[in-house]
Amino acid sequence: MEQLPRFSQLQCLRCHSIGASRTDGAVRSAQWICCVIPADRTTAHASTVGASARARQQMSVSAPFIAIVPAWARIELEHDDDPRGLVIALDSARLRDTARKALGRTACNIPCWFKAWDPFLREAAGTLTVLRSGNRFDPVCLASYADVIALHLACRYGRNADMGGAGTSLSQTKLSVVERFIHEHIAENIQIEHLAALLHMSASHFARAFKNATGHPPHFYLTTERLRLAQSMLSEGSLPLIDVAARAGFQTQQHFTEVFHRYTGCTPRAFRLAHQLPTSR
Repeated sequence: MEQLPRFSQLQCLRCHSIGASRTDGAVRSAQWICCVIPADRTTAHASTVGASARARQQMSVSAPFIAIVPAWARIELEHDDDPRGLVIALDSARLRDTARKALGRTACNIPCWFKAWDPFLREAAGTLTVLRSGNRFDPVCLASYADVIALHLACRYGRNADMGGAGTSLSQTKLSVVERFIHEHIAENIQIEHLAALLHMSASHFARAFKNATGHPPHFYLTTERLRLAQSMLSEGSLPLIDVAARAGFQTQQHFTEVFHRYTGCTPRAFRLAHQLPTSR
């Protein structure tokens, strides 16, 4: 793949497009970490290079999520014709120094190989992409960006970032984060690992904590929220059933009908006839 233009060789921050070849040996060292920030239609795959099957690490990430991986990981695209997104490489020593100065913390280890829902980093990547495309960058500006991103990583992931960390339940604040994401992305194919990534937890730990907090597994909550939205659309409008199914996040109308009947005891069409408001004359 062709070599794409890069930012100037700043000592603490490097950026390149996902899928662009890299020959920068310094960035590939263990001293650097990478934020992989896919564009809207991109799926990026990160994996270890030359590791045995037992030790191999691999991860796939697509919007609206980002991934944190070691700088020596191989990053490839699923489709080369999609928008690529950005990889931001950050010097770990700079990150630790920023955390020490700003937070008074002598150590700040950011875990690698995890995904997270991080609107701030996606917004930062958008700004850096604009600067990059117009070749309007300045070393001082990039150094400031490096400090801001390092501080963000330290504050958000430098503590309580263990994917299987302590705690057997979720606070109301964490539940609110999950609920908001579900409501904003209800029409999409939401997986349990996506919800777990919002809170920097493994899927299994998240499922246990969610059930302890709500009394129901995440899949049950997601399904009931889809059905709640579908019932509202069936009661208040004349949208075709196939469109109701799609907007509520069901892959097909048949699957929507099966799930709706299983949970409510009637078909979507029967529910509409029984609950639709009369039209005014």
